[in-house]
Amino acid sequence: MNTIQLVFAQPWVERLGFTLLHFVWQGALIGVLFAALRELAGQRLSAKGRYVLACLALAAMVAAPLATYGAIASLEPGSAANMASAVPPANGVVSATVASWRLARSGAWQRILPWLVMGWIGGVAFFSLRLIGGWFGAARLRRVNSRAAPGEWQQTVDRIIDHMGIAGPVRLMISSLVEVPAVIGWLRPVILMPVGALAGLPAEHVEALLAHELAHIWRRDYLVNLLQSVAEAVLFYHPAVWWLSAQIRHERELCCDDLAVAASGDVLTYACALAELESCRPAHLKTAMAANGSGLAARIARVLGQPQPAGHMLPGPAAAWTLSILLVASIGAVVVWGAQDQRPVPAASSSEQELTVSRDAIWIDTAKLGDMTRRVRALGVVTTPNNVELQVAEPQMKDVKIGQAATIATRQGAESLAGVVTRIRGGVTNGTVAVEVHLSGTHPWQTGVEVDATIEIERLINVVHVGRPVMGQPDSEGTLYKLEPDGKQAVRTKVRFGKSSVNVIEIRSGLQPGDKVILSDTAAFNGHDRINLK
Repeated sequence: MNTIQLVFAQPWVERLGFTLLHFVWQGALIGVLFAALRELAGQRLSAKGRYVLACLALAAMVAAPLATYGAIASLEPGSAANMASAVPPANGVVSATVASWRLARSGAWQRILPWLVMGWIGGVAFFSLRLIGGWFGAARLRRVNSRAAPGEWQQTVDRIIDHMGIAGPVRLMISSLVEVPAVIGWLRPVILMPVGALAGLPAEHVEALLAHELAHIWRRDYLVNLLQSVAEAVLFYHPAVWWLSAQIRHERELCCDDLAVAASGDVLTYACALAELESCRPAHLKTAMAANGSGLAARIARVLGQPQPAGHMLPGPAAAWTLSILLVASIGAVVVWGAQDQRPVPAASSSEQELTVSRDAIWIDTAKLGDMTRRVRALGVVTTPNNVELQVAEPQMKDVKIGQAATIATRQGAESLAGVVTRIRGGVTNGTVAVEVHLSGTHPWQTGVEVDATIEIERLINVVHVGRPVMGQPDSEGTLYKLEPDGKQAVRTKVRFGKSSVNVIEIRSGLQPGDKVILSDTAAFNGHDRINLK
């Protein structure tokens, strides 16, 4: 114990403790300035501009303690006089630093500061260990339960790499340990794709998601995120650091969304890919919509060019802590900023408050009456001259039965053959179930050739159906905006959905054949029961 007391009696402990205390108001001030600049810029700043601004703010948070520690060291005996003579008396910040430094050297602060430094060191050790554990966990994902993706998909990745101008190769691997696509590594990056995504998503949707992950690699986001995590570990005790770091990660995803849309050239395909990814997760691994649904809806609305509510709300626990610190640091700034962030959304009760939306920014379809075929999509390989083995995502297996018709095509789509489901193997492997299909005709395909297949699980006779909305879920109730006969306005209409297929969904009530509805995500229209179309 005497050794510990001796160590924490050193002058550097007082300097470090006082630096940590100073960063409470410094971090809050930087956070307020960042929020104010972002609010003032408004829609004039792109996602890339907001990302750069947030990174600069976090860099300022890292630099502030370093500068403070150096300034305090210069105030030590032997150098304080020189500092006082070199700084004009009007400099209030330095004057306050000198006065508070003298206060810190009083008996009470000398007893408190060592405990603050001990707590800080313990916190840094904890978050550093957590960060190191994350590094080892990421490395493990590359080795355990992962395998190289089929050659067709690797060629797709290489084609997108050439289009985006990425330097160096990128490997595509299939993993049963990830729920969503992820990039691992910086010098030798790898994209990990969940098995269910390749088996359950249309090929064009998978390509759009791959473009998003390759955008992370092109931007060197893995390295930036690593430096960001180090800053979080060192400045862990300040809520503003965590809030600002969350803003960086949010804007980073939006920047990659923009690059992915530019690479794919199809906004609707990318929006559908984001929405469909969630539905392809295994049921026992799905997260609650409250955890990520609102963020997903906002991203979909943004790429579709739909209006979004202004302001950026703070995340739950961090909001309370950040606001508390901001109240102490500058209650006036918090009142103004908080009032702007939390202003209520106006109700659409008058013509002046009605929302106007461009037709080019929305996706419209017409409800139809007729037969609707429900299909399940899967990938597979040719195993014998007359059989194909498909990997069907687990959530879709509840409707697959022996005897159902299937259509099998090569990945290039040059030709297709009919088949019948003859066997369903028990058990789930890597999020999929193996289904064997017997081909009804001869084919020139060799064993091991990869195929793309659809299984017809049911045919609904004479039902009302429409293209599947971005956020539409089967057997649920929701709302769609139905266009008025003149096409100039759309009204929120309650709809009951029935069974769904890959691209269509049954309508059990709320729509009639011929009704035109908006299928795009409409979360940005909350508070408006009627919108104008132009």
